[in-house]
Amino acid sequence: MTLSRSGIFAVATAFAVGLTGCAAPGGTSQSKDRFVVIDTEELGSFSPLLGHGKNGESKVFEGLYRVQEGVVDRIPDAIAVLAVGAPQPVDGDLSRWRVTTRAGVTFSDGSTFGPEDVVATYNSLIDPAYASSIAAEYDFLRKVAPTGPDTVEFTLNGPYADFDHRLFLAIAPAEAFATAGPADKSELDRHPIGTGPYVLTESRPDQVVLTARDDYWGDKPQVKTFVIRRSDDDNARITQLRDGADGTVLPPELAEAAARDGYRIVSAATDDWRGITLPTGNPVSGDPAVRTALNYAVDRGAMVEHILGGAGSATSTLISTLYGDAYDPAQDFRFDRAEAARVLDAAGWRVGGDGIRERDGRRAAFEIAYYPTEVLRRDLTMAVVSDAKKVGIEITPVTVDKKAMTPEYLAKTAFMLGGGGQPYTVDSQLYTKFHSRYAAPGVGSKWDNASDYVNPKVDQILDAARVEANPQRRSELYRQFQLEYHRDPAMLALVTTNHVYALRDSGWQVPPTALEPHAHGVSWGPWYSLARWTR
Repeated sequence: MTLSRSGIFAVATAFAVGLTGCAAPGGTSQSKDRFVVIDTEELGSFSPLLGHGKNGESKVFEGLYRVQEGVVDRIPDAIAVLAVGAPQPVDGDLSRWRVTTRAGVTFSDGSTFGPEDVVATYNSLIDPAYASSIAAEYDFLRKVAPTGPDTVEFTLNGPYADFDHRLFLAIAPAEAFATAGPADKSELDRHPIGTGPYVLTESRPDQVVLTARDDYWGDKPQVKTFVIRRSDDDNARITQLRDGADGTVLPPELAEAAARDGYRIVSAATDDWRGITLPTGNPVSGDPAVRTALNYAVDRGAMVEHILGGAGSATSTLISTLYGDAYDPAQDFRFDRAEAARVLDAAGWRVGGDGIRERDGRRAAFEIAYYPTEVLRRDLTMAVVSDAKKVGIEITPVTVDKKAMTPEYLAKTAFMLGGGGQPYTVDSQLYTKFHSRYAAPGVGSKWDNASDYVNPKVDQILDAARVEANPQRRSELYRQFQLEYHRDPAMLALVTTNHVYALRDSGWQVPPTALEPHAHGVSWGPWYSLARWTR
């Protein structure tokens, strides 16, 4: 079976997937109620303060809201889970929001869920004493307090019209935060207690087992055992499918092999982008003319067609049609090698005898680091290397281990980056990636503003859009951002890629997938709705 440009996307998120009982080679998992999958991410970390379940995808925890399934042409709605109804601004003040919590919910240890658990989780998230790795993503939040037996009030640092789409964070019991200390050292990180439909019954570096709760407050899951194993090597996961695993996430080209082996292929729409950081600390990649020229020089359309197999789209400003009127297609960078050459010529980068440009004795040359086990990042990197050389920029691809990606390394070395961690508002898509406050050492994570981009006009626009209550005016501000970014790009955004999953047909009816963030693997795709699978 060949997955053509339209073939992968045809089995996308617009409809439920029926798994009909056609077994793939290699045998099935041990029970019809047991599903074994291979993930790409390290196993064993479960703290909400470290990002586990931050978009409502956890099986052990739940958030106040989750991402609506089956909506891929716009930003999906926030569906209430531990909340009742939508969050409401207090007296019309967009810097104060009230949420009503659901009654009758219990944690897996038998304790009762209530407003105090929401308060403790969010306040710990922004408390430096807990050293949350995702605290920077919630820099808009000042404090949370209970306001009644079933209500909490969120006080923000200023008006924030998109706040209703920032409440997907997994909620843990207040008792789990009783003693302050780094989240990665907490008992919660190893022994999670949540309100979700599954409990952790085994955790090893190579395998996690989740078991359905008999006492779950909602509809009982029909998949009783969910086994997660781990391999970050794309080719190794294909081998494990052939050895009997029930599903995994794959790059598009390897999904073809899984389809030939009899697995069903599901393509989930995302706003998960790939791009290359162009750090200011490198005298070539940080040069504004080089940054602009590269944005014209790369053929994003060819990458979508030949590398993604049509399962994705081009992006150059990180704003897409998903964001409605905020998107200005006129500000997308077009593929234009002649314009790239003109920009470099005007900046004094002259073509040398070997075809590589020079200026003031410096060659237009730098390195791009990428993870070698990820086929997609490798192929996109090589495409950029090829396109850049055609306009006189020499890029050397370098393979690196994830542990080598220190802030010091990233400050001088370009990197094939993935992003879109919380793409459910334009603000959360852009703010930490392009605001200059995240260029300062020690502010946010090492992936925030990884190019160390400083543009006061961009700062001003992003700050104004965050607090703007009028939707039309907010969209206009984001169009202004695209105009300024086109004049002075921070990085080399390339494509958004669909997440392609292979799963064994085994008789389950699976709901549509949700619009996915950068995080993928078996928490998302068909398994995002695992507790709602039926026969």
